[in-house]
Amino acid sequence: MDASVDGADLHGEADLPVDVSPEADAESGLDLPEDLDVGPDSLSEDAAVDPDSPDSSDLHDSEDAEAAEDAGGPDDRDGGGGDDACDAPSVHGEGEPLAGLNRCGRLSYGLYAARGQEAAVHRLPDFSHAGYRGGGVAIPDVAAVVTVSPGGGDDLGRLQAALDEVGARPRGPDGFRGAVQLERGTYELSDTLVLDRSGVVLRGVGQGRSDTVLRATRRAQHDLIEVRGQGSGLGEIPGSRVRVLDAHVPVGARSFGVTSVEGYRPGAVVGVVRTPNDAWIEALGMGRWGWTAEAFEVAHLRRVVAVEGQRVTVDIPLVDALEERYGGGALFRADLGGRVEGVGVEDLRIVSDFQGADDEEHGWVAVRLRRATDSWVRRVTSVHFGYSTVSIDDESSFNTVEECAMLEPVSQITGGRRYAFNLGDGVGNLFQRCYADQTRHSFVSGARTTGPNVWLDCYAAGALSDDGPHHRWATGLLFDNVQTRYLHVENRKDSGTGHGWSGAQVLFWNGVAEGVRCDAPQTAMNWAVGNVGVMEEGQWAPEEPFGWFESHGVAAEPRSIYLQQLRDRLGPEAVAAVTLPAQADGRIWGRLARWRGEGRLSEVAPPGDPACATGIIAGRVCCAASCGVCGGSGCGGRPGGAEACCSGTVTQSGRSCEQFGPPCLLD
Repeated sequence: MDASVDGADLHGEADLPVDVSPEADAESGLDLPEDLDVGPDSLSEDAAVDPDSPDSSDLHDSEDAEAAEDAGGPDDRDGGGGDDACDAPSVHGEGEPLAGLNRCGRLSYGLYAARGQEAAVHRLPDFSHAGYRGGGVAIPDVAAVVTVSPGGGDDLGRLQAALDEVGARPRGPDGFRGAVQLERGTYELSDTLVLDRSGVVLRGVGQGRSDTVLRATRRAQHDLIEVRGQGSGLGEIPGSRVRVLDAHVPVGARSFGVTSVEGYRPGAVVGVVRTPNDAWIEALGMGRWGWTAEAFEVAHLRRVVAVEGQRVTVDIPLVDALEERYGGGALFRADLGGRVEGVGVEDLRIVSDFQGADDEEHGWVAVRLRRATDSWVRRVTSVHFGYSTVSIDDESSFNTVEECAMLEPVSQITGGRRYAFNLGDGVGNLFQRCYADQTRHSFVSGARTTGPNVWLDCYAAGALSDDGPHHRWATGLLFDNVQTRYLHVENRKDSGTGHGWSGAQVLFWNGVAEGVRCDAPQTAMNWAVGNVGVMEEGQWAPEEPFGWFESHGVAAEPRSIYLQQLRDRLGPEAVAAVTLPAQADGRIWGRLARWRGEGRLSEVAPPGDPACATGIIAGRVCCAASCGVCGGSGCGGRPGGAEACCSGTVTQSGRSCEQFGPPCLLD
């Protein structure tokens, strides 16, 4: 069945960095609810989804045949439970690390208390559901069925006709109609190219200067490529809404009681809604910035995997707590008809015409996803665009953006510009191995986005501002091994007409930045684990307390928590399906710095001394592993060599490596 426009569904300057413990108000008082059993839950064949049933939708089939664990069970961090202890992640009490590897090489989680609450009942959610088809699934290479060459003039009509031709073909056994293959050369496009049929791929021969180049010629802000479905919202089915019975459903939970399970069964796509009240607005202090309870009724897209009595279990852990005293929550059945599925944009260089350094009447977004699911953008470089290389919007979920770059943006340098890899809306999206140059917010989310959503192994050169959630309560975001100028999650108060708290349940894991701001909202928590950078007070609200800082200045294990969670859930084959071999060896920022969106990233050699493959030596970072031992154009290339780099004051930052430790921040 077809999830295309025909409407049919397809299921588818501070003190030196120090370790900071959680807030003092996160005291002991452990009270483990049953629904903290947030490990994988098995879905029997009898409960398999029927794509033709009324409750089916185009949400991907989660393949995590997960068995619920006993949150109050024995502590098996060291394998105390024998071999069976390795079969599922373990959950421990307050005071444990947020997450770490046990003897079996699996993650073990500690419980934590939200700010202003005593009971440590929350646990870190599983971010590994982010990505194409819910994570761990390789992006397919779809066979070309139409080939197009440059026409020497405006090619918009010819390319659109080719896409429409492929879109009219029947879908094959693999679910795809085929790819439009663009040959090498330059194609002029006077307006937006639209992919609005499922199973269609637009492909060039590469993202280099001499490969397939799409040239945006229109003199107005516009998207050059749109992957576009129909409809809006999560399509709440009238009469399906029921209230959540539990007084408190913690972060990381997957099950909860409801007033009625009529109409709910495994496979149903649902919205789990947090329905805040004025007490929540007051607890956060956001009323003065224009926040209202109604405006923050946020639905988390999920799929039912089990119904037992009046309890419903969903596939992906919740990334925001439901609390009765703050309005509680509800559940409704969703209809996502109209979304497109299985659409790809790949191997292209997209360049915008412009007139002058501050010109804003030209290409704005290179590729935008609107109501797209289980789709991808890979190996795409944009040049001279004003807003982003890729922007994900309008309930677009379970998509992957990888090996994309934003170069030489052209715009004024102020608000609403240069958001290189932007998430406006949607759940389960993965940005990985991406590069941005001279952008303001390179890796960023908008208001009321709900996760899990992930940025993994990304690098911003010459970043002009901060990365992280931008405004108005984005939840469930992971910035995993991101190197940029600043990593921030904070109360932004009246910035931008009432940004307020930018996010909650946001994790910075093993990042490197000049400064790290990680404050904690009342009723919630944010985390910073294994990051290098000065711990900074908030700019707008320095009175807000720090969130959860752990292993600050020292890289945490595992290197990537996303990849480890994926391994724990689906096995090493799933990790291999979505990564480059270099990601298994360590950080890849040096490769990204050398690559800059030109050619295949997989063919870029590690920079300089192989011992320094985990750090930037030609960019802003000396070496993330051990400052000053690198050769080449980085530390060793500076006057005085590596020794002077480590013992002297670094020109750009004015900070001594002797005081601040690796990495050295370079000009």
